[in-house]
Amino acid sequence: MVIQALGENDSSVTPTQEELQGWADQYGQTIPVVADAGWELENRFRADSGIPSFTLIAPGGEVIAADDWGAEGLIDSVLPEDYEYLEPE
Repeated sequence: MVIQALGENDSSVTPTQEELQGWADQYGQTIPVVADAGWELENRFRADSGIPSFTLIAPGGEVIAADDWGAEGLIDSVLPEDYEYLEPE
């Protein structure tokens, strides 16, 4: 599963559901966009202070790569063999 987490809005507070939906609509997101209060989740995996970051977590919760955009190429390698891609509607 791929998700996008936003830690704060333009006012530096946790985004509301409406703001998250607005972000998803504005940028054409087809993945879930969730609030990450105080960047709590993101801070567990970020190696530097740069955002956004990319963390790859395999089924079962194993962290394959933290704060590593190069790991995007590893996504297929951690998917179950019977995984089927679904096209966005």
